[in-house]
Amino acid sequence: MSARRVRTASLLAAAVLAVCALVGPAQGAARAAPADPGDLLIGNHSFESGTDGWTFGRAGKGIPRPDPACHGTTVTDRHTDGAASLRLSPAADCPAPAAVADPVDAHAGTTYHAFLQVSGPQASTRLRLVFAAADGTVLDVSGGPASSPGAAWSTVSAAATAPTGTATVAVRLDVAKATVWADDALITATDTDLGSQVGKASINATTFGVDGAGARTAYLVVTGASNWDAHLVGITEATGEVSVDLPLTGATGAWNATTATDGSIYVGSYNFDDTTKNGRLYRYVPGAASVQDLGQPIEGDTFVWDVTAGPDGSVYGGTYPSGGAFRYSPADGFRQVGDRPVIAPEQYVRSVAYDPTNDVMYAGIGSHAHLMACPGGGTHCTDILPAEYAAEEFTYSLEAGGGYVFANLSDTGDGHLLIMKVTASGDTVTATKVTDIPKVRYPGASPVVDGGVYYLSGSKLMRYDLAAGTSAAVASGLPAAGRSWSVDTSGPAPVLEAAGNTSTGPVVMRVDTASGEVSSQRPAGVPAAPTNLQTPLLGPDGKIYTSGFLSGGTGVYTPMRSDADVQYTGVPQVEGAAVIGDTMYFGGYPGANIYAYRPSQPWKSGTNPVKVCSLTDQDQDRPYGMVNAGGTLVIGTEAGYGKLTGALAVYDPATGSCVTHPDIAHDRTVASLAYLDGMVYGGTSIWGGLGVEPSQQEAVLLAYDPKTGAHHEIALPSRGLRTVLGLTVGPDHRLWMIAEDHVLVYDPSSGRFVADQRIFPELDVPGADLIDAHDAFLLTGADGAIYGTIHGRYVFRLDPRTMHATVLREGTVEGLTADRYGNLYYVQDGYRLHRLVP
Repeated sequence: MSARRVRTASLLAAAVLAVCALVGPAQGAARAAPADPGDLLIGNHSFESGTDGWTFGRAGKGIPRPDPACHGTTVTDRHTDGAASLRLSPAADCPAPAAVADPVDAHAGTTYHAFLQVSGPQASTRLRLVFAAADGTVLDVSGGPASSPGAAWSTVSAAATAPTGTATVAVRLDVAKATVWADDALITATDTDLGSQVGKASINATTFGVDGAGARTAYLVVTGASNWDAHLVGITEATGEVSVDLPLTGATGAWNATTATDGSIYVGSYNFDDTTKNGRLYRYVPGAASVQDLGQPIEGDTFVWDVTAGPDGSVYGGTYPSGGAFRYSPADGFRQVGDRPVIAPEQYVRSVAYDPTNDVMYAGIGSHAHLMACPGGGTHCTDILPAEYAAEEFTYSLEAGGGYVFANLSDTGDGHLLIMKVTASGDTVTATKVTDIPKVRYPGASPVVDGGVYYLSGSKLMRYDLAAGTSAAVASGLPAAGRSWSVDTSGPAPVLEAAGNTSTGPVVMRVDTASGEVSSQRPAGVPAAPTNLQTPLLGPDGKIYTSGFLSGGTGVYTPMRSDADVQYTGVPQVEGAAVIGDTMYFGGYPGANIYAYRPSQPWKSGTNPVKVCSLTDQDQDRPYGMVNAGGTLVIGTEAGYGKLTGALAVYDPATGSCVTHPDIAHDRTVASLAYLDGMVYGGTSIWGGLGVEPSQQEAVLLAYDPKTGAHHEIALPSRGLRTVLGLTVGPDHRLWMIAEDHVLVYDPSSGRFVADQRIFPELDVPGADLIDAHDAFLLTGADGAIYGTIHGRYVFRLDPRTMHATVLREGTVEGLTADRYGNLYYVQDGYRLHRLVP
């Protein structure tokens, strides 16, 4: 997943409920350098099972023979992991004892790194790696130097390359002079593919129809990941069984699907990484063995946002970023609807609907809302949205029928429902506002059923009667918010159908419109898929946290112990994160909501993590920059869609106050933050919310005093740079940052930039294309070097003395954090967490 991915796709996360379905390591695209798959797991690594799996003998060459005089014991009064540790003491008849863990599989030519926590004043320790052949013959014993650990727990390490013929490697601890306590023995290769961290059967696109035998079927599109195809899944409603499971080859996912009048199922898709495949339309004829890829409705568009059934087996759709609309029919193929964009300069046709009563196709526009009516789905379209709604961001979803159009106006999906009566004659369309219903949840109105439409308000299913002009509650207790509405008219009374996400997977729901009775099924066998990852962060508990891109979810990885992986739901897509003391803070999209989580307490959605600050009412959407500023949390944000005015917010954990400083960077996003000597520094970007062109030409470095609120802008040393990302405090106590392909170093003490050097000039930094806030990351390593990822291409090391950059890994990479051992973690191929020992 390129860091330059089109951020419009994150809009998907607005109405997605996280689900939990763990998957193992998945097959991805070829990477630039080989990596061992998964951790090398040492059995009983933290002595929770006594000394099982360990051999004790006299230090010397190879694996020591068991010797009772050298045997260690386990204790529970001292430990760093679990509830026990090893105590190993020299004795008169064993002055130099050694402990060796049972060997694990290894590969010749691979470099391995071992880590062990030790404590022991006056003691001497040495950690070694023992390489052996398949028959147990010791081939090599290598390791680190002797060290004196002291009374506090500290890390000893060893590294060596496996010689020819290696089949196994074992960790060995040598002790001399005094007693040593040891705990948490870990081992890893230099480069390790840790696989998917967040996996789920998450759906966004749903529609209803029949299968090849005529049975009523719910069709769901299970969202995939980079290099992992989405799937069209059919659920037979009578049995709850999966009757269709077909890949949408080349599609990462889909936001909407529809059933044409001839029964065909259509899906409009997206794919972030392959521009030859994204923004495609697929057709499935029930009973067929595969899905037909119909190609790109509009060449170059990355996203088909919505599709709806038209007359005679046709469908209409809307796309991004051309802001175009299209019609497809099996007989005539694709043709354009209206102008392109349908209304300038808007880039989103976010929703579409068709009313056969008036033969009018409707296009819902963003990121400045319009509602275009196109009679006959032709070339002439008229904006019928009343002027009073000009400040809305999106006509987010649409329904039409019976001479009415129902527009859900919102920036995130949950909004208010505008109902208008429409008449059409030739190219002339006239619309009259009927009502505006507040607090309507996505997807807005259902199709017209017996003179009314259904919608969700809170947890209640409501019906609006078109003739009476009144709303009444019909049902409650739906297990999820539906992704779209459908109507089954095959029975004595119409049945309202929907499917949505729950924490345990998709659910298919039916509501009898006569009785209000709700029934649901949670089908088994819906295939899970790995989820794209972003924002890796080291938590206060020493674990690595990652966030699911689009559908949310949190993966928690224990370094070098993948057997302890867990996955949680309850936090949406995280754009930025930070740690203060024992608390993690996640910056969630949409709405720039901040969640606090204490890893020392059980994860319980709603209470831990808990939302502590929201910038939604400040028109902020993405909290990219987050930093611990002396015990307070400072947050840098990007504005909502169609807006440029990013903000800086300060959350005080002691008082719970959250104060926002709007437009602090003058029509720029505050994309990265660092804290140094009492001052907060912000890297900015000229790009704001999608769907609006920048007003500024250059990024700046922002300086902010959290005590006084005073702030000022610092011009960059090179002209024309549009982003400042990856702000970090370097080993020289200066600020390091990446501005496109420039590394800049700012010295606050002198108030000037002391370095400005281009690195990797071969990178194709686009002249006009948006550069995402996830485009570059920097951190200062435990060894004093600067490490980074840039432009979705490189993991690199930067020598702070010479400014020389060395590429460590090349591929599709993003994000960067480090564990307590100094190992680097980044995202490879969009959805796979990788560890690199530098």
